[in-house]
Amino acid sequence: MMNRILTAYVAFISFLMILPIAIVVAASINSAAYLSFPPAGFSMIWYKEVLTDPTWSEALWLTLKIGAAVSILSTALGVAAALGLRAVNSTVSGALQTFFLSPLMLPTVLIGLSLMQVYQSLGIRASVMTVTLGQLLIACPYVIRLVLASFTGIDPRLERAASILGANPIRVFWHVTFPLIRHAVLAGLLFSFIVSLDDVNIALFLSDTHTTPLPVQLFSYIEQNADSLGAAAASLLVLLACGAVFICDRLVGIEWLFGAKQRSH
Repeated sequence: MMNRILTAYVAFISFLMILPIAIVVAASINSAAYLSFPPAGFSMIWYKEVLTDPTWSEALWLTLKIGAAVSILSTALGVAAALGLRAVNSTVSGALQTFFLSPLMLPTVLIGLSLMQVYQSLGIRASVMTVTLGQLLIACPYVIRLVLASFTGIDPRLERAASILGANPIRVFWHVTFPLIRHAVLAGLLFSFIVSLDDVNIALFLSDTHTTPLPVQLFSYIEQNADSLGAAAASLLVLLACGAVFICDRLVGIEWLFGAKQRSH
């Protein structure tokens, strides 16, 4: 009986989470010139406009470039930070983990506003670089956390044995450590990409009219317009995020990612 109640509860919560996304996707294929649900008819014209209109297509391309840069940089920095945290004693490691994960505890609006003031005081103009560096602050903690979690399943004697046999630290990492944490590294890479796609607040403060990612373009558009073009743009972002999650599930496994299942190395 209890299992049925829990199953019904999970199904109800899942329904509430998916319903808004489903409504947005349905509204994006509306043939009417105004935003409505249920759709008055089926049409893909709004997706065509997003992909062909220079304003939207450039914003989409910029979002993909920033997402790729953020995911690659945050993965490299996050793995390096996790390796460093693993090497120090538990007291120092705990304090440093709190420091590195602290951006997740702050509102992204506050982070964006603070970075904007810092950049202005240094005379740095808004650009792709400022948006990328800002999003690194909220993407790196995910990589650090995932890689640190993967270290718990690694026997340190394997790395010690490789060192005793004459391997230098780089060879030990590349041939012993990395194969054991590659699933966490990949998951961190994909999560960083999703975080970048989802970010509006930081990009809103750190971008300008010549550097407008798709989430910021969408946010500005729906403030003054009520048609299905915004829904189509939002649906594309959802599609990109779902694609990243699907790849993560195929290559890593969602069960392992959220700790429901231990993955054999």
